[in-house]
Amino acid sequence: MNNRFVRVWEPSQPEAIERRPSVSHENLRIFDKSCWDISQSPTNKILTGNKALDTHFGGGISLGHLVELIGNSGTGKTQMCLQLCLNVQIPKAAGGLEGSALFIDTRQDFHPDRLMGLALKLERQYAHRVPEFKDHKMLQKIHYVRCPKLDQLMATVLSCHRHLVDHPDIKLIVIDSLAFTLRMLEDGAHRYELLLELHESMRRLQRQHELAWVFTNVLTHRYVKQKFQVEPALGDLHSHLINERIWFTGSSELHLGKSWRTSRLIKESE
Repeated sequence: MNNRFVRVWEPSQPEAIERRPSVSHENLRIFDKSCWDISQSPTNKILTGNKALDTHFGGGISLGHLVELIGNSGTGKTQMCLQLCLNVQIPKAAGGLEGSALFIDTRQDFHPDRLMGLALKLERQYAHRVPEFKDHKMLQKIHYVRCPKLDQLMATVLSCHRHLVDHPDIKLIVIDSLAFTLRMLEDGAHRYELLLELHESMRRLQRQHELAWVFTNVLTHRYVKQKFQVEPALGDLHSHLINERIWFTGSSELHLGKSWRTSRLIKESE
């Protein structure tokens, strides 16, 4: 991979994983915030680049959310992941977060040239407002780690905290794809346990560092009531633990909803 610009990040080994800190009255901070405090806090958003989605989300994907992109291969999920890694960097002078991103690649399908093309397009879009917003600078603010094996993915996520302390401007973490390595594990009970551990870690990190998680998932077939039906991989509990699910169909139309049956069609022209 040509990593001239993209920063390659080496995660800690599994044996060096940071475990969950012990619970105490000090870190619980039960009475630290009121509902009024929360209602008055500014909500930071990451533009998706899709006007209909940004309108639905009230300006983009909120920090503190877990968002899943679901669909078959070649429907545009990775494209949106790359675009989000760039959009999170939009300067504050142009209404953006001026942050950076971490891209976790489990499928080993990351192409910097593809990312550079999107960066060039974004540079031109903001050239008049922020001329210093350049394509090569955007790629330098995307940290990259490759995790083709499940233990590498677990080690990366579970050891993220200290890297986020060193890089507090990281406001987006992408996993492309979350299901890829988990589905290789044949033991269903163990897979379920590790998935819960990942969710617990992601939730804790998004609260501590005010960031968004975006990950891709695939569709699978499940035999229900004597017939096969298409549904997202990773199961029902996973569906309940995410905040938003965006369905990709391969056309310009996107759907929003936890299940296909209850999803809402979002058109580019909305």
